[in-house]
This record gives sequence, structure tokens and C-alpha cells, in this order.
Amino acid sequence: MNGINSTSATYRQYHARARHWASDIDFFKIETVFLHHLLDDYFIRLSDPKYLGALKSVGTKLLQLEKDKYSADLHLIEHLKDLEGQTEDLVFDRGEFLTERHEQMEHAMIHLATTYRTLKKELFLAVEQVIKAQQEIS
Repeated sequence: MNGINSTSATYRQYHARARHWASDIDFFKIETVFLHHLLDDYFIRLSDPKYLGALKSVGTKLLQLEKDKYSADLHLIEHLKDLEGQTEDLVFDRGEFLTERHEQMEHAMIHLATTYRTLKKELFLAVEQVIKAQQEIS
């Protein structure tokens, strides 16, 4: 067998990394709900013309982020099935395929994590500006 088998160190690393990504996606799902609640709580104030551009930007990015998260989740499920099939010796001589898919998942997860951080900063900054403006009025 020329490739990754169920006992190889590479396979074990792939599987551990993929399980970590699954945990990350679960966290992103929870965090997305929080971002939606935050956006809902400040929606009226963010609708002010002064903040409308930021609101539109955050809304558009959040929608795209949810699409990317959904896609990554589906691909990760398939990747984990392939890795687990390797464990059960259902997949023979597919080391190159697993390596390629793993690298694709790694890029997708890096993109997802980076996009989440950027979106959170943008949303938090907009909400912070609204809060400061409200405090100045009070």
C-alpha cells in the first residue's frame, strides 16, 4: 500500500486535525448565533445613516460567512468519512487523495477563521461606536 494507512503518523495527524476543525465549526455555529443577536440588539441604532454603511457591510459579510461555514462543514464531514474509511480499510491506496483534500480543508478553515475574526472586529467596532455615541448623549 503506497499512501496513508490507518497506522501512519500522517493519518493520525490528519484525523486529529480534522476533529479539531469539526470542533472549530461547532464553535463558529454558536458564535454566529451570538453575532446575529448582537446585530439584532443594535439594529435600530446601526440603521442610523451614520452607521448604515457598516451595517450593510457586516450583514453582507455575515451572510457570506454563513455560506462558507456551511460549505466547510459539508466538506469536512466528507473528509472525516474518508479518513474513517481509511481506518476501517475501506479505502485503499488513496493517500494522495486524502492529502489533497486535507490541504483544501486546511485552506478553507484558515479562511473561515480569518473571516470570522475580521467580521467580529468590524461588528464590535460598529457597536462600540453606537454605544459611545449613546453615552455622549446621556
